Amino acid sequence: WITAAVNPIWGPIEAAHSERPRCHLAQLAISAGLGLGTAFTLQRVIQSPRPCCPGNGMPSAHATTSMIGLAQPSPARGFSIRLTIGLGSATATGILRPVANRHTPLQAGLGILLGAGAEAAGQLLKCES
Repeated sequence: WITAAVNPIWGPIEAAHSERPRCHLAQLAISAGLGLGTAFTLQRVIQSPRPCCPGNGMPSAHATTSMIGLAQPSPARGFSIRLTIGLGSATATGILRPVANRHTPLQAGLGILLGAGAEAAGQLLKCES
C-alpha cells in the first residue's frame, strides 16, 4: 500500500504548489478517473483469478494507482529526483504485488501499463502559461 500511495499523494501536493494548480489538479483527476475506472471495469469483465483470494485481479488496481501523479511538476525538488522516486515506488508496487501473492506478474504488469497510459492521457491537458 505504501509504495502504491507515493505518487497519488505526492502528485497532488506538487500540483497544488505549481503555478497553475487548478490545471494540474485537473490533469490528476483525468488520470485517476480514467485509470481506476478502466481498472475496475476490466476486473469485472476479464476472468483472471487472483492467486490469493476470490475475485478477479486483471489488471492490478494498486499497480495502476501507483502511476497516478507521476508526471506532476516538482519545482522545489527538481523533476529528476521526483521522477526517480516516483518510478521507483511504482516499480516496487509492480514487483511487490506478485511477491505478496495478491496478483500474478501479468496482472501487476498490465496495471502498471494502464496507469502509465492514464497518466499520459491526463498530460494531454496542457498547463503552460
